[in-house]
Amino acid sequence: MYKFKYLVILFSYFSIFSQEKTIEVEYGIAILHEENLFENNQTLKSMLERSMLNAKKETFKLLLKNGNSKFFHYNKLTDDNSNYSTPLFVNYSGKVFINKDSVFTQCSILGENIYVKNKQKENWIITTETKLIDNYKCYKATNTYQVISPNKVFNHPVTAWFCPDIPYNHGPNGYGNLPGLILELQERNAVYGVRKINFNSQLNFSLNELQNIKVLTENERDEIVEKGILENK
Repeated sequence: MYKFKYLVILFSYFSIFSQEKTIEVEYGIAILHEENLFENNQTLKSMLERSMLNAKKETFKLLLKNGNSKFFHYNKLTDDNSNYSTPLFVNYSGKVFINKDSVFTQCSILGENIYVKNKQKENWIITTETKLIDNYKCYKATNTYQVISPNKVFNHPVTAWFCPDIPYNHGPNGYGNLPGLILELQERNAVYGVRKINFNSQLNFSLNELQNIKVLTENERDEIVEKGILENK
């Protein structure tokens, strides 16, 4: 009887421990050349070229715990931060949290506590195409993301390579909702690629970080940003 109780307690302890462990995924970033991008704006073109060179020094991390995740920029360049622009060209606006089916994306240009709430990406097209990434067999899935400007709507391609053998439906920059961890993600000309995975990380995070945030819709964010641009003209 006592032995049975001991086994139950021991099993409960290890169950709690396993639920609490954090998985840490480190990604690098590459910015690919895109023909004629910013050809009519020399300032943005120069910033892009510098960002393409600096991108290989960048590190992003994804933390997974209890079905939730946090994605964030882990390092920043220390030299000449006044011209620091790499996140601008990889569609990264700040930390990203996923809680169940909701995605909270920080809009750091408006403030550290300003977040945009969306649902997880849907309508993935999963193909039979495969490739090995760090000896993990990954499957290709495609989608699009939409950018709405005052005069035009742009639909940019998204390609994800996910691994069913790592059964976590998360990935970089708020992407997920696939039957496996995303090891590589391309949004337009920005490519996130996995560098290493730590299945028992000492890093930690909590959704309590979202307790005091202000949540906007995408339309509300766009209106605020557009108003700020017009006021600064």
